[in-house]
Amino acid sequence: MKKFKYLLICLMLAFVGASTAEAAIGWAGQIWPTSGQVRLPNQNIGVYVQVWKAGVTEAPGPGAGISASLFYKRASEGSYTSVPMSFNVQIGSNDEWWADIPAAALNGGEDELFYVEIYDAEDGSTYTGAQDQAGNNPPFVLHIQPGTSRDVAVTFRVDMNCVNPDLFDGGVFFTGDFLGWSTCNPNGSMSDVDADGIWEGTFVFPGGSNTSVQYKFQRNDGEFCNWECGGNRFFTIDDSNPTQTLDIQIYCCEVWGPSEISGAGSYCVSLCCCSQELWIRLVTSYSNPVITGLDWVYGCVECGNPDCTPGSGDIIWDVRQGEDMNWYLVLCLPPDAGRAIPPAEDVYAGCFCITIDDILPVEMASFDAVALENAVRIDWSTATEQATSHFLLERSTDMNSWSLAAQVAARGESSSETHYSYTDENVTVGTTYSYRLTIVDLDGAVSVHSQIVNATPYGAGTVNEFALAQNYPNPFNPETNISYTLANSANVSLKVYSVTGAEVAILVNGNMEAGSHTVSFNAASLPSGVYFYRLDAGSFTATRKMLLLK
Repeated sequence: MKKFKYLLICLMLAFVGASTAEAAIGWAGQIWPTSGQVRLPNQNIGVYVQVWKAGVTEAPGPGAGISASLFYKRASEGSYTSVPMSFNVQIGSNDEWWADIPAAALNGGEDELFYVEIYDAEDGSTYTGAQDQAGNNPPFVLHIQPGTSRDVAVTFRVDMNCVNPDLFDGGVFFTGDFLGWSTCNPNGSMSDVDADGIWEGTFVFPGGSNTSVQYKFQRNDGEFCNWECGGNRFFTIDDSNPTQTLDIQIYCCEVWGPSEISGAGSYCVSLCCCSQELWIRLVTSYSNPVITGLDWVYGCVECGNPDCTPGSGDIIWDVRQGEDMNWYLVLCLPPDAGRAIPPAEDVYAGCFCITIDDILPVEMASFDAVALENAVRIDWSTATEQATSHFLLERSTDMNSWSLAAQVAARGESSSETHYSYTDENVTVGTTYSYRLTIVDLDGAVSVHSQIVNATPYGAGTVNEFALAQNYPNPFNPETNISYTLANSANVSLKVYSVTGAEVAILVNGNMEAGSHTVSFNAASLPSGVYFYRLDAGSFTATRKMLLLK
């Protein structure tokens, strides 16, 4: 039986649907199968629909006075055939109804159309327009096609590197309509022979099989078989060859959070490592807005949700424009966060209470301080600027009392990256200086950039700390510089990684003398995106993020 319908059991109380105005039925939908699927001509097609009516469908069994009908026809036929549907199962507060489109009604090579109506005997109303699980409106179209021409051995692959190994002690499995959606079926068992975290398993689809296949992955924790979150996965069997290897998939969990934010505040979000990003729309009139002062704590107690499992790891975030031309705060977690998964969870999904200070018109791309001999260089860059007058660079030695170090004119209006730099020579060797930026608009509006950077200038031949600086410029295309300091000679490793954790470049690998060092990184052969660079020097480790924009 199709399993995805059990994953989306929320009531959708706010969903209006396309019903007749007088209908007392609150909602109907989640129809399966979804429009566009491919089916065989020699098999019945089970159709499912969920119904909700306040005070009626919550009780076990079919809701009083509720009935459903299935309408179907071939594309070439003029009128629909209708059959009554039967109550199938209770799903939360919804009733699920079911009926078959018989194989005798199907014709290979011809589309089959269908829709569902719900009748309420208590008020005589009929609910029409129920959508399928993909949000399609009726009538729904199924493509009736012959099955595969030969046996095909299909290899499934899933990346489990982001999941705590304790959570799949009993193995990893695939299942689907071809296995009756059974749980942890031995015929769907997978293995990781080379211990690279990629699990593989093969299933032979006999000739005559449906070319359109749905499937999901499961894990066995040694006691229970657990489904991965999210919707069903799909692929099409290619019977031009006797074997087929599918692309590697990442074991899935789900993210959630507010649909939009308009300014300063605290918000509860749930994030997954190695999974989809969480996109939150920014309600702002700015083009290329910037989020200032984004911070987070593990768990959502401070956001008013004490029952949410706390997350772990560091949030990766940026601001992007969506296909709808709106601007979004995009959040995700690095791959290794999944290793800290709470034992009771399906797969790493943890809550964070994020706090932001403001949404501003200047997008700061980077801000960093680099210790020099008898000086400190402060570098910053903006991705965009709108009506910006100038920057005030302030410094402090105690994080309480701030004084003006410099005033730097801004470009003012820009939709492209602009770099700024100031060298502070009025310093004392060995003293740690903190720097912050204040942005002043043409209308006099002032906003303080929340990030504070620190550096300790050194004397001739003297470096007293290990440090990894922000790359400059950032964002970059295609080349950028990475600086670091060593308090003493050490075996140094400086590597670059993609957001999936794949190593893409080794910049330094060997013994280096104490002092300041700068290395150039050329990413001409890499695609645009976020990358991480990690410095290991003896017991010192530091990681920073950089953005390649082509």
